[in-house]
Amino acid sequence: MGMALNSGGLGRLPLVTSLDLSGNSLYGSLVEQLLGEAPSLHTLSLAENSLTRLARHTFWGMPALEQLDLHSNILMDIEDGAFEALPQLTHLNLSRNSLTCISDFSLQQLQVLDLSCNSIEAFQTAPEPQAQFQLTWLDLRENKLLQFPDLAAFPRLIYLNISNNLIQLPAGLPQDSEDLHAPSEGWSASLLSNPNRNASANPLSQLLNLDLSYNEIELVPASFLEHLTSLRFLNLSRNCLRSFEARHVGSLPCLVLLDLSHNVLEALELGTKVLGSLKTLLLQDNALQELPPYTFASLASLQRLNLRGNQVSPCGGRVEPGPPGCVDFSGIPTLHVLNMAGNSMEMLRAGSFLHTPLTELDLSDNPGLDVATGALVGLEASLEVLKLQGNGLTVLKVDLPCFRRLKLLNLSENRLSHLPAWTQAVSLEVLDLRNNSFSLLPGNAMGGLETSLRRLYLQGNPLSCCGNGWLAAQLHQGRVDVDATQDLVCRFSSQEEVSLSHVRPEDCEKGGLKDINLILILTFTVASAIILTTLATCCFLRRQKFSQQYKA
Repeated sequence: MGMALNSGGLGRLPLVTSLDLSGNSLYGSLVEQLLGEAPSLHTLSLAENSLTRLARHTFWGMPALEQLDLHSNILMDIEDGAFEALPQLTHLNLSRNSLTCISDFSLQQLQVLDLSCNSIEAFQTAPEPQAQFQLTWLDLRENKLLQFPDLAAFPRLIYLNISNNLIQLPAGLPQDSEDLHAPSEGWSASLLSNPNRNASANPLSQLLNLDLSYNEIELVPASFLEHLTSLRFLNLSRNCLRSFEARHVGSLPCLVLLDLSHNVLEALELGTKVLGSLKTLLLQDNALQELPPYTFASLASLQRLNLRGNQVSPCGGRVEPGPPGCVDFSGIPTLHVLNMAGNSMEMLRAGSFLHTPLTELDLSDNPGLDVATGALVGLEASLEVLKLQGNGLTVLKVDLPCFRRLKLLNLSENRLSHLPAWTQAVSLEVLDLRNNSFSLLPGNAMGGLETSLRRLYLQGNPLSCCGNGWLAAQLHQGRVDVDATQDLVCRFSSQEEVSLSHVRPEDCEKGGLKDINLILILTFTVASAIILTTLATCCFLRRQKFSQQYKA
């Protein structure tokens, strides 16, 4: 295309509203020759070309242009005024280029700006106090920003993504500062310099989504959070946070999701009337250990809580107090999903979740966990998913048949050999028993699962080939999908291993006849030995008596 239009270009395009020139290896001067007057053009794509520079006059003749896509080029320089000829431009995509700095940003009419996947180290707006910027969506992810940009000029901003940058402590705050909540220019001086200013004047008061994940942040100033009055989603995962606190009344009143996962959190301090709208709290893979007992009970709307990979211990019911530093998970009426896998828990006390209507509970990967009788009491009417894998359990002190709504049960990676009897129909659909010590799954214990069970995992168990009539029936009739059936092996009494799917009823009958014959042989041998011993004894006694009479 470049060769064909190198001299003449596209000419005047009076009626064209959308033009896609992406993926044509176009470079700067060629683009300038191609693009002529297009007074009706609304959408232009120059993505995936070889542009390295935008000149001031590149887009002249396109006064109606609203959307411009320049992603995946090699842009390193944008000449001042390159977009001044586009007064209607609202969407600009400059992602996946080689830009290093955005200075004197002055596109007041722009609403959506994508600068992701560049090498930007600084983002600055033009010093125009009266400017009325319309920007609502700003993407700066995967750049090289060292500090939080000053966004005071963007009062309409609702989406901000600054993930995958190099943001550390707020600029101007010493690394060894004792005042962890001191204001700083790096977190927008306009936000923090005057904490008494009206929230409506705060440039981030309309922000709904803020992503700061994959940075090097060690702390978040409390005064920064106070101004995010409309924020609904905050992602601070994969940083270097050691503590997080929201203690002031009314902090983050609209926040629905808070992601603090994959940090090094040791402290979490939440006030009694904060995060009133929070539904999802992600804290997995941190270093939380001892927390105030009612840390989560104070969150009025909390529905999902992920604590995987910490050192948190539940307190237990009100009757039995827990150890120092334990957390109370009872009496949280809104909480439905709780993940406490990999917390090195030693004991799950009775009544740990009383009056908390959990539907999903993950207690896996806590080796040596002792689940006390009554630990899950109160969950019988609500629990649908229960995961206890990898705990080394030898005995299950949970009356599973009472959990009538349970749909998924994972008991893999334990040392269990017996299950409670399901004698009545329940809702269980998936049962995972991999890598345990089960030899038999008797029909009188599993009968209640026949109408609901859809998938059964059994690999890694010393299954007996005979005596598993219920399991054999499921395999041959196809009522239950037994995962990787071809890999399941079982043992006859002779310890011979065969594929479970190849076992026939007559094999067990033959095995039974062999056992009967062996028993008969053993019985005959023992009886013969007894008879011979008796006869020998009688002969000995008679001979001894005869000898005595002869001597007399």
